[in-house]
Parts: sequence; C-alpha cells; structure tokens
Amino acid sequence: MILTFLLIFAFLTLAVVSQIEARLEDPPAPVGACPCCGCRIEFDWLICPHCKELLQRHCSGCAERMPISHRFCTGCGTRLAPVRLGESECT
Repeated sequence: MILTFLLIFAFLTLAVVSQIEARLEDPPAPVGACPCCGCRIEFDWLICPHCKELLQRHCSGCAERMPISHRFCTGCGTRLAPVRLGESECT
C-alpha cells in the first residue's frame, strides 16, 4: 500500500516538475518581415541587418521603444516627428 502511494507520488512530482520547467523556458522571439527587403526580422530589432532599414525608434519624451510606423508614443502620448526614409539601401 505504501509502495503504491510512493509510486503515485513520484509520478505526480515528476509531472509537476516537468510543467514548471516548461513554463520557465524562454518563449521563442516573435518574428516578422522587414518592410523594405522582406527578410526575416525579430520584433525587438532596431535596424534590419540585411538592408539597414530603421525598424524602431525611441520616444523623445519617455525613451520608450516603438515601431517606426507609430505617429504617437504608446507610453506617454508624445507626438513623434516624422521619420525620413531613404537612408537604407531599399529601392
């Protein structure tokens, strides 16, 4: 009886530890495509490593990072200056 209990307890403990380890693993980085060259990029990259296209910028009011396409800061609401495109090798 005690042996059966210990076996069941061991399997339950193993299952719980497996679930905890699975939750602690880092999730894969979200990926997308560069709007200029179409190459694979990660969403936290500032510049495309293939064509040097600017992908994100910092707010001048609160320094929060956001996509280049935003017109207003999502953190503080500051209106962002328009970005001059064309510094990359994109055609």
